[in-house]
Amino acid sequence: MNASVTVTVVGSRPGRPPVDRVLVDVQLKNDDAAPRWVLIPTKLPVDTGGGVDKLEQLTVPAGSATVAVGRFLGRGGTYAVKLSPGARVTLRKLELSWWREHAEKELTFDVTLANEVKIGDAAMATWFDKDPAIGGAADVDLDGAKHTRSQKSPTGDEVPLTIDGATTAPVKLAVP
Repeated sequence: MNASVTVTVVGSRPGRPPVDRVLVDVQLKNDDAAPRWVLIPTKLPVDTGGGVDKLEQLTVPAGSATVAVGRFLGRGGTYAVKLSPGARVTLRKLELSWWREHAEKELTFDVTLANEVKIGDAAMATWFDKDPAIGGAADVDLDGAKHTRSQKSPTGDEVPLTIDGATTAPVKLAVP
């Protein structure tokens, strides 16, 4: 597996203490010969016992193309981006919620890189309105994102994510 993730804190937005809304730039690349999903937790620290119950698909212009970023809600909330082989993408101003009860300055969390992801019995890609794979190079500013699709789980309850061929990339997050 030849994929990498780099995260840089670029700012924050007001949140209700002890939750900070941290804006990060995320650089992703996939040097594999196969497509890879990148899963970035929406909430820190990560709740490992939860699933997802809804997709909010964000669509962002990136040059002549558009990029789909999935924001999956629930206790196991995650952003999901699918990278084609050779793809290089920078997501700017991705918002993470960080529970900082004791005003911690640093946190390490894992970003998951996967061959395939299922939500319940369905492939994650089927929750999007079209194939979400990103090819080539893209620089995406999420300030320009539009909410273009929503989908709930069939019962409205949280559904577990099943991840195949997963590796993790540890990421250290530090705020000033």
